[in-house]
Amino acid sequence: MNKKQPLLEIKDLDVSFRTDKGTVRIVHGLNLTLEQGEIIGIVGESGSGKSVTSLSVMGLLPHPNGFISNGEILLDGRKISNLKEKEMRKLRGNEISMIFQEPMTSLNPVYTIGDQLSEPLKQHRKMTAKERKERIIEILNKVGIPRAEQIIHEYPHQLSGGMRQRVMISLAMLGEPKLLIADEPTTALDVTIQAQILDLIRRINKGKNTSVMLITHDLGVVAEICDKVAVMYAGEIVEYTDVRTLFDEPLHPYTQGLIASMPNMNERKGELYSIPGNVPKPTDLPIGCHFSTRCSFATERCRVEEPPSIKNGDHMVLCWLHTKEAMEAQPVEVKQEVGVNDGDQYAITS
Repeated sequence: MNKKQPLLEIKDLDVSFRTDKGTVRIVHGLNLTLEQGEIIGIVGESGSGKSVTSLSVMGLLPHPNGFISNGEILLDGRKISNLKEKEMRKLRGNEISMIFQEPMTSLNPVYTIGDQLSEPLKQHRKMTAKERKERIIEILNKVGIPRAEQIIHEYPHQLSGGMRQRVMISLAMLGEPKLLIADEPTTALDVTIQAQILDLIRRINKGKNTSVMLITHDLGVVAEICDKVAVMYAGEIVEYTDVRTLFDEPLHPYTQGLIASMPNMNERKGELYSIPGNVPKPTDLPIGCHFSTRCSFATERCRVEEPPSIKNGDHMVLCWLHTKEAMEAQPVEVKQEVGVNDGDQYAITS
């Protein structure tokens, strides 16, 4: 029996940018698979390459400076990386859609909500003006926007942040895409609205079997909504597994540090743990493991040799600590604290 083809496959992807100092690689050898109906979270600090990855899938890298320098992206088995712009336009808003981080900068301030929602329908659907209006009102109602008949005549600045984000989701869902990319969709929204937006994305995922790629720095959001997680650091995926395994058995010191940084809702003790240092610039990456300058477990080997990709079933980690030799060198269970968050210890466990 043939295995079902994944909806999205990213294979050995490198993304580079031309700069005054030469060509700089931003994303390195990225591999990712997303099945139909799955939600994957891509998590990491700012500067880790999350948004560049999503723009690569959408074919929206800034031309001509940004480009895919190696690897490929496949949607339903069809190669979509490096497609001509005319062909990508047929996919965008139809088979792939994106919810951008800040709706105020993504929505055009001089056009009404109705005019902006009409555009993808004009491009991808043969509909009369009346049919378009009915479809727009229907989708606005589905995402929980009240008085949709009036809102189509209003401008973005007349709506609240939460309402604008719902309009962005409506815009993304008009063509009923197979893949929805959400880039920090809850940033700058209050907690109640955040929960409503996440619930809306989940309902779209369940109701339409839409696959979702969620770009976020918030592990709380990942725990709430995702099936799989890819942890990115300095342009690489350093850990990749299902969401339960990630929280139960985080292997990479960076993942452990992110989890240790999460606030505990049940207790309030002292300061939150934070990972020392910052994500390195793409032009100044450390030799060997990119995380070695911030890692309390780093050995001399970590500082001079790139770590291997270690796989245990569906759990992948990019780390020297989990090679066979490193594990055999530990006669007993390794437990070393990487951070304490409200009394909870997070450790590497062999």
